[in-house]
Amino acid sequence: MDANWHHAFNPQEFLRRVDVEHLLERNDAYAENRTDKLGKPCISCGGMIVPGLLLNEGSYICRQCFDRISSIRYPEKYENLRRQHLIASEAYHQARKSMIDNSRPLKIKRIADWAFWLSFLLYFIHIGFIALTVVIFLVDRYSNKLHAGRLKRWDAYYPEPQEPLLRHFHDPVVELTTQDKTTLYVFNHWPGYPPFWGYLREVVLAKDHWRCQVSGCPSRLELHIHHIKPVSEGGEHSPANLVTLCDFHHALEPDKGHERIWGSIKTRYFTLVRSHERSNRANTATHTVRAHLRRLQLVSVDELRELTQIYGFSCPHCGNTRIEFTLYSRTNTIEVNCPACSKLVVGPQGLTEEAGPRLAELLRVTRNPGRWKARWNMLAGRKDAEWGTWNNNRATRRRKDYKKRIEQDLLKPMCPRCGATMRLIRPKPRDSWEPFWGCPKFKVTGCRGSVKYVEIERG
Repeated sequence: MDANWHHAFNPQEFLRRVDVEHLLERNDAYAENRTDKLGKPCISCGGMIVPGLLLNEGSYICRQCFDRISSIRYPEKYENLRRQHLIASEAYHQARKSMIDNSRPLKIKRIADWAFWLSFLLYFIHIGFIALTVVIFLVDRYSNKLHAGRLKRWDAYYPEPQEPLLRHFHDPVVELTTQDKTTLYVFNHWPGYPPFWGYLREVVLAKDHWRCQVSGCPSRLELHIHHIKPVSEGGEHSPANLVTLCDFHHALEPDKGHERIWGSIKTRYFTLVRSHERSNRANTATHTVRAHLRRLQLVSVDELRELTQIYGFSCPHCGNTRIEFTLYSRTNTIEVNCPACSKLVVGPQGLTEEAGPRLAELLRVTRNPGRWKARWNMLAGRKDAEWGTWNNNRATRRRKDYKKRIEQDLLKPMCPRCGATMRLIRPKPRDSWEPFWGCPKFKVTGCRGSVKYVEIERG
């Protein structure tokens, strides 16, 4: 065997076969933001060439500059290193594939594989052909060993190119040229997602510690990256203009484009239903169903206590950290009480994504404060959607209503059989029997206790 056989498959010989333009991925924002109106020169080259692309803040970039910038991922210094690595890596894989395809031991092995199975058919003709099967098997194993050794030696001569250390535009230690700054400006005002959006997303998530930045949010849902200043208003694709929000709080944002999230978020805690037309059962007409939130699992006291530990909720008046929570399942309300200063607030139970941030707005957050405030405009029209304010009077309106209902229950008669508080059973319009007090445990225990109802005359 020729000792220098590997020189024929040197990756350097395959460099001229590599088409680098075919390897580069390009951004597809051009089709959606193309313009034929030439209002201003290109921001990159200063030319007056149409058609071109409009950036989100109104600047113009020509088609040639767009084709060039759309394939850039790093500053000029690191972009050259990246492209050199792409070419070297592609040449390496082409050379390795060519070496494998032209390997004589591998070709012999493939022929031996077919001959091995064919020899089994001859075995049924005469038992003496078993010797042929054994010989073919040995040839197959020997050629496979030769090919594996040949491949191992080639890998030792030509190791795979190592990926260079690359720094992105937003890296704090990166060095930017004048052209790089122009390119970064174009990327920051890209009309869609910029080419290195994945890197920006990781930077923002790490900056926000992989948590929704609404204080009090449990961050149990998928995390999104939200633009503080909307892209439609010229907002930049930069870490300073990006914030981490969960599915729920991102969907509450009123900016245009967030309505696409509605209808796609379905969890075991809630479902966001987008506005749609619904057919009527009585006739063939339709009616519009407004976008709304369908709550499936409301917050529990244990979850509120866990959020208190995460965010360090404390009383805004006395600083007490031992906040007490009382859940009234009958009215789906939560009472938050500070035992030190007797401050009290009552609000709707809601989801954990609702109750937690509401408490963060009322109480003091001492740990892991977020840098974003939830938008409650979509939920403001719902009855009992708002929380109250801290009050010294413990008998708030909700407490009074609850106390009034308890007093009304005390006026009801007791079941003569089991002692339960009875409920009034009224007949339907088509029934002929009179109303009476019935035992509420009839369907549970079968108690048939009843008391005749006498309506009190009011003067």
